[in-house]
Amino acid sequence: MIPVSDLPDGAALERRAAYADRAQAALYVLASLVLLGLTWQGISFIVGADVLPGPIASVLAIRRSASDGYLWSDIGITAYRIAGAFGIALVVSIIAGVLLGRVRFAERLFGPWVTIGASVPSLVVIVVIYLAVGINDRAAMIGTALIVAPSMTFAVWDGMRAINPELQEMARAFAVPRLMIVRRVVLPQTMPFIFTAARTGLSLTWRIMIFVELLGRQSGVGYRIQYFYNLVDMNRVVAAALPFVVLMLAFEFGVLRPLERFAFRWRRIEAQ
Repeated sequence: MIPVSDLPDGAALERRAAYADRAQAALYVLASLVLLGLTWQGISFIVGADVLPGPIASVLAIRRSASDGYLWSDIGITAYRIAGAFGIALVVSIIAGVLLGRVRFAERLFGPWVTIGASVPSLVVIVVIYLAVGINDRAAMIGTALIVAPSMTFAVWDGMRAINPELQEMARAFAVPRLMIVRRVVLPQTMPFIFTAARTGLSLTWRIMIFVELLGRQSGVGYRIQYFYNLVDMNRVVAAALPFVVLMLAFEFGVLRPLERFAFRWRRIEAQ
């Protein structure tokens, strides 16, 4: 028989299980990237390398772009614009979503505005903002935020409507302070929706910002894509976009997911 003292404790078993889960998740990510690369190469072979360069040709083009000196400056400029636009959209969507979800009068009066905002063509919004504010970074951020905010607002709004009213009534019946109700009842139920809004909003912000830069800016990833497209240099087109895609993936796995695990750590505690 194995002595009881030699048996691993619960904390050690939990750590081992966590390490195993992380290793398995990393293997799945690696397998997914390999499969993506093979699929990319297959599509490049079908449509032609002059239309879609393969992975190896794209990586070599990225090296040439970095040696030319504009790659990282373009990424920095676009990242700055995306951060500004995403920040504006997130703040607006949270305020609007909470207001629409908690105030019945506001939902009836301003609810259709969100649907209308999501239906207006992106090009119209960008042109109007450029004409009103000017062709500058501030206009690019505001225009992109106005396009992204309605979709994010819908997610936060749904989260507010999904709050269990019985829990709130129970908290009020036991005279729980309002701030405690927000921390213990409202936030835990709405945070998943806020994270969903942030994740989808960030990816949408990136795509819209490239379009905005393509229309009216003389710097950034979008401008570089248009420049090399006019030169029919698809290697450089892909090389301009691919590093930023990698950066967005790194932000997803390095920032958003750890932050999400930290915000929802109470679920693991309750499951124990």
